[in-house]
Formats: sequence, structure tokens, C-alpha cells
Amino acid sequence: MKMKHQVFRLFPILIFGASLPLFSLGQAQQPPAAAPPPEEPPSVLSVPKDYHYNARGRRDPFVNPIPKPAVKTPVAPPPPVTRPPGLKGVLVSEAEIAGIVVSKEPSMNVVTLTTPGSRRYFARVGDTLFDAKVKSIRPDSVTFALTEPGNDPKAPREITRKLRPLPGENK
Repeated sequence: MKMKHQVFRLFPILIFGASLPLFSLGQAQQPPAAAPPPEEPPSVLSVPKDYHYNARGRRDPFVNPIPKPAVKTPVAPPPPVTRPPGLKGVLVSEAEIAGIVVSKEPSMNVVTLTTPGSRRYFARVGDTLFDAKVKSIRPDSVTFALTEPGNDPKAPREITRKLRPLPGENK
């Protein structure tokens, strides 16, 4: 008889325990609904759209009285300039005076210019370089008139370069 009581005690547990998976199978298995992304709370320093400060002769305490400098957008550099070959492609700053030949006739004066590529060029008065024009040739110096854009054509800027500069002098 004890066995019967034990079976009857186990029977409801077995039936109830076995029916639990059946009940869960009977319900439709739906994936959890995707929750909308949580909306970010407004910044602590944000101002409501309908806010308007009534000054009544006073400044707004929340506005910086010193204006911020305007942010400049970076300007793209100009495209690289291709220089023409020969003397017309040499900058005055690149050229070194290697020698000067002086004649009784000023139009026959010649200056020898050396460039960084160990190239030598002969120039006379009136010959043009990339950024200058030979204005005058003297026995100890050469004067160049710069032809940069923006220079005043009535008073062109001139550079005088010496054949043998003294110590401490610019070349």
C-alpha cells in the first residue's frame, strides 16, 4: 500500500512536470520586439527652442561677452607652377653670380649665373628670369627688377647682388 501512495504522489508531479514544456510550446515563440533606440537626453547647456531672454537693459548672463574669433576655412594651396626651361625658369634667389664681363659698350655686358643644378646661363641687360628682369650690369654687381604679381609697375622692387660680397653681407 505504501507503494500505491507513492505512485499517486509522484503521478501529479510527473504530469505537471511533463506538461510544462507543452504549455510553453503552445505559445507562439516571437522574437523580442526591437525597442526604439533610446533618445539621447538634451545637453545640459542646450537652450529650449522657444526660449527668449528679456534683457530690459541688461546683458544675457549666459552669452559670452567676448565674441569668438571667426574660424577661417583652410584655403587650398595654388597648383604648383611649372617653370619654363632655361634662364626663364630660374628664380633670382636660386641664381648665384659666377662672373661678370664688362665692355666699353654697356649693351655688351654679360653676367654668368650658376643654378643649383650646376647649370650656367649667360644674361644681358633686359633678359628675364622666372621672377625678375636684369636691369643693369656693373663690374662688381648686377641689379634685378622683380616682376612678381602685385608689385607696382611704376616703382618696381629691385635687388642688387654683388659678385663677391663682403663677409657678413647678404649674397
